[in-house]
Amino acid sequence: MNENTETIQTGSESVGQRIDPILEYLEIEDADIDKSLIRKRFIDIWEYEKGDDLDEEEQYLTTVAAFIYNAHNVLDDANIRIDKARLSIIMALTAWKKPERDKMIEKEKASENPFKTFIENHQPEVDETHVWKHFLLEHKKADEKNWVYKMKKCWFAEFFIRFGRTDYIKTACEFDKIAAEARQDYVDLKLSNLFAQLGSICQFDYKPKKGE
Repeated sequence: MNENTETIQTGSESVGQRIDPILEYLEIEDADIDKSLIRKRFIDIWEYEKGDDLDEEEQYLTTVAAFIYNAHNVLDDANIRIDKARLSIIMALTAWKKPERDKMIEKEKASENPFKTFIENHQPEVDETHVWKHFLLEHKKADEKNWVYKMKKCWFAEFFIRFGRTDYIKTACEFDKIAAEARQDYVDLKLSNLFAQLGSICQFDYKPKKGE
């Protein structure tokens, strides 16, 4: 093995480690998933997208999107229905960030106003990952009774359109709902998402759970 081959293999292994913490949680009942194939195809797309040269926020988006894309493709090849595959993919993505999210939720529930603290916790995260150039994100309202933000562009939708799988856009929409789904006892989300139908707008409307 020459030095160049070793360098390529080391680089590929480093890329593969980006998806390993998500793949760990990907399971389908009564199905044998070839996770190594998902990993290999993830590395191929990362290199195709020149992932190492991307900004940090776009590396994060590419990690999520390439996982969704390749997991769906491999599960589709295994004759797994898309709705069942989508559920398993979202469960894996949910578990991936669960320890970090649980710490935030614990602090929110311990506060006087969990919904308000949720906004304080989650808004910076949204701003950091859904940056203007990729999403045209605009916060319309943010107070202790309502948080509304709108996006006029979707990086995820553009990614899946480029790869010819618009049916995977819905999975990215479900990914964006994870934060609210984990807080169902004190957060209600009304998501108006037209990107999945190849529209041009997406709006998140968060309100406190009734009775809180």
